[in-house]
This record gives sequence, C-alpha cells and structure tokens, in this order.
Amino acid sequence: RGTSEVEQGIVSAQKAGQSLHQIIKGADDVVAIVSQVALASEEQATAAEQISVNIEGITNVTHESAAGVQQIARAAEDLMRLTVDLQGMVTRFKIYESSDHSEPDAVQSKNLERPAVRPKRKVTHF
Repeated sequence: RGTSEVEQGIVSAQKAGQSLHQIIKGADDVVAIVSQVALASEEQATAAEQISVNIEGITNVTHESAAGVQQIARAAEDLMRLTVDLQGMVTRFKIYESSDHSEPDAVQSKNLERPAVRPKRKVTHF
C-alpha cells in the first residue's frame, strides 16, 4: 500500500508539474498579449497626437485662407469702385468713332498737335 501511495504521489506531482507548466505558458501568452496591447495603445496615442497636430495645421491654413479671401474681396471692391470712377471720368470725354472705327481725316491730321479725345466740358479737377 505504501508503494501505491508513493506512485500516486508521483503521478499527482507530475500532473501538478504539467499543470504548472500550462499555467506558466498561459501567463507568458497573457504577458505577450498585454505587451502587444500596450504597443498598439502607444501607436494609437502617437497617431492621435499626429492627427491633432494635423488638424491644428488645417485650422491655421483655413484661417489664413479666410483672411486671404477677405483681402481679395476688399481688393475686388476697391477695383469695382475704381472702375466706376474711371467710367465716370471717361464719360466726360467724347471719342470720335465712325462705322469703320477710324477717326475722320480732319481729326487724324490734327493728331500730331493734340489727342483725338476731347473733353466735353472744361475739367478743372479729377
């Protein structure tokens, strides 16, 4: 009976050893998985930080673009006002035209002395 109890003890010890090896292997697997999760979390944190930096850059470019568009709009308004002013000034002058878009001979001969554009009235200021 003592021998049989010793044999059972040996078998139980071997089973316990195998179980411990399985537990250790399982723990190693868990450690490997936790390490992978930690690495993935670090990579995601880095990616999130880069995304944040990129969004900030996009925001800055958007603000700069908006400022540029406002400057362009102001410049367009200024050009429109200048165009209206110039059109007003041009209407003060009479331009000679005929059907063939050339000036009359009398006016062409006088071109050497004065321009073909004559004021309709005396202009004292601009």
